Amino acid sequence: MVILIFIFGYLLITLENLFSINKVIPSILMASICWSLIIFLNIPVYEYDFNQHLILKKDPKYLLLFHLGKTSEIVFFLVGAMSIIAIIEECYGFEALKEFFFTNTKRKFLWIISVVSFLLSAIIDNLTAAMVMISLLRKTVSNYKDRLYYLGLVIISANAGGVWSPIGDITTTMLWISNKVTTIHLIKKILIPSILCMLISTLIASYMPIFNGYIQIKKNNLSKDSLNRGFFILKIGLFLMLLVPILKTIIGVPPYIGMMFSLGILFLIASKKYKSKSILDNTFKNVDISSILFFLGILLSVSSLESIGKLYNLSHWINETVYTWKITTFLFGLISSIIDNVPLVAATIAMFSYPMNHDLWHFIAYVSGTGGSIFLIGSAAGVAAMSMEKIDFFWYLKKISWIALIGYIFGFIYLLIYPFLFL
Repeated sequence: MVILIFIFGYLLITLENLFSINKVIPSILMASICWSLIIFLNIPVYEYDFNQHLILKKDPKYLLLFHLGKTSEIVFFLVGAMSIIAIIEECYGFEALKEFFFTNTKRKFLWIISVVSFLLSAIIDNLTAAMVMISLLRKTVSNYKDRLYYLGLVIISANAGGVWSPIGDITTTMLWISNKVTTIHLIKKILIPSILCMLISTLIASYMPIFNGYIQIKKNNLSKDSLNRGFFILKIGLFLMLLVPILKTIIGVPPYIGMMFSLGILFLIASKKYKSKSILDNTFKNVDISSILFFLGILLSVSSLESIGKLYNLSHWINETVYTWKITTFLFGLISSIIDNVPLVAATIAMFSYPMNHDLWHFIAYVSGTGGSIFLIGSAAGVAAMSMEKIDFFWYLKKISWIALIGYIFGFIYLLIYPFLFL
């Protein structure tokens, strides 16, 4: 019964546009129903011991509380990150980025857009980076057809930029918080493949006829004072977000504690420097509560399957059926281009018992993010672009998907040959 509820809820999430139902609704209903059934029907629940064997637990409420604690680490990390981003936006920090768009040719502008999207997503996450770039492109590129092509490369670059940073993609953050990867090893293994994915995709796109010729960029309407304030808050905010993995590495504090510390510091600076009491109120108004509830529902739903032992059994079936986990990860990347990668990675974390910094986790980090660029609906950045700019799914499939697939494959090939490069 729990499995049927999960499958039905997952279908509603995947086909949210078809049923016109916000994915947060099936997510939180699925989580509450699954755990209610476990408690009401007294279904046997399990947890892993240190040797990755299942141990029967008599009290499902205890296990629910345990999984709620693990889920809350990610949820409060997201609350802090979203709040920092909201403060930067409130102080015109992202508007100030337009000053970097200095060129008069379409091809150069494409490279600037791709590189900025790539770097920005590594710090503020790929979804937010895509939304920021969409907003900025609206104000700089007036031609809608041209803007669509730029947005296609924004999606690819933002997703590629998010995978090598522990705070760049929600799935990478999940792996990081779950102690599957460390910051240093993640950057060491994934940075070059993600750069390859972005560079190859942008290089291919730059030879498309749409990027020939010149472009006239609209000037920034902000006052000099607003620009200076925006740049200041942008630099401070990005530094404080980068401080989170540094604090975890040096001091050992959990990421959500580091993020809350950074949020408190930024609140203090913004409120004292600009003497505005409305910053706090406006910030929390702009935090995306629906996304937070979606992640809460998904993670608790997956934990219900983990608790009844189904993911444990599934991992054994995959290990016995598929020749190597490298094939499994490649297929997971293609699957993530169709369905949401958050539950996919959550299930992977629960299924496999490989040690910290095992290559499987680095492969999962790469494929779950970059694979989502292949189809428009495969990533949060793509879905945001589709809703904000009314991008047609089949237009993206025809014009952009093949570029994203080539970039994805190049990065994956590098991951495969990486161990042989330093022999």
